[in-house]
Amino acid sequence: MENKKCFLIAPSGYITQNNLDIAKKRLKNLGFEKIFYREDILSRHFDYAGSKKRRIAEINEAYSSEAEIIFSVIGGQGAIHLLEEIDYDLISKSKKILVGLSDITILLNSIYQKTGARCIHGSNIGKELAINEKTIKYLFKAIRKEPYEISFKQKDVVNSGKIEGEIVGGNIELLGRSLGTQNEINTDNKILFLEEFDMKSWRVLDILWQLKFAGKFDKIKGLILGKFINCGENIDDYINEFFSYLKVLIIKNQEIGHNEPNIAIPLGEKCVIDTKIFKWNILFD
Repeated sequence: MENKKCFLIAPSGYITQNNLDIAKKRLKNLGFEKIFYREDILSRHFDYAGSKKRRIAEINEAYSSEAEIIFSVIGGQGAIHLLEEIDYDLISKSKKILVGLSDITILLNSIYQKTGARCIHGSNIGKELAINEKTIKYLFKAIRKEPYEISFKQKDVVNSGKIEGEIVGGNIELLGRSLGTQNEINTDNKILFLEEFDMKSWRVLDILWQLKFAGKFDKIKGLILGKFINCGENIDDYINEFFSYLKVLIIKNQEIGHNEPNIAIPLGEKCVIDTKIFKWNILFD
């Protein structure tokens, strides 16, 4: 592996020593020779990983470092606090890759949209749930810009067709939280992917309505629905009913989100979906 230096960040919820140890062990096992992080990464302020000032400084330091890849340790809450003050000019000049999901969704989309920097919706590296080999496989394909193909089943097809376009998306709650801000996700002419974790079904549905009223489904080319973990036993019924009005290509139950395995999604890269052959691909220029 050519990328052997990484930087750990905690931009959201506070992390434990166990989270840090898990992250370091995983990365060493994956061949990383240098793992950087700030001495104050274990800080706590309320439910956050230290003050807003600390977390902003950490992101800017990560993008200034010699690391090639920046990994979020865990998600949680609070990443939205940082959006106005992180150094986008610095980030735009950097060739670093940011990896994370959940609360990190709002960072990934904001950074990608404002700078074009590479951002990958992939597993938080310090999570306690064991990371599947398939997760690692697709994460490093995304990092290395190696095309990959995912198969799905006929039962996963909601609306059929063949499409291609740039892929964006992430956690539903965080996409909803971005609405009305300068960091609002742009879904026009995009393939959108969505996932959620540990939220009541009615709350998921309410945020989907919020996204609909904001026009976020009006001009999408297609939709990939990932996993909705711990969102109620009737979540599929809620989602199927909500999206019944959409005529674009839709596939569901894909391995994207808080589940394992979790397929990495590089924001802004080309995605091709063909329901005739039951495959979707991530392609790179």
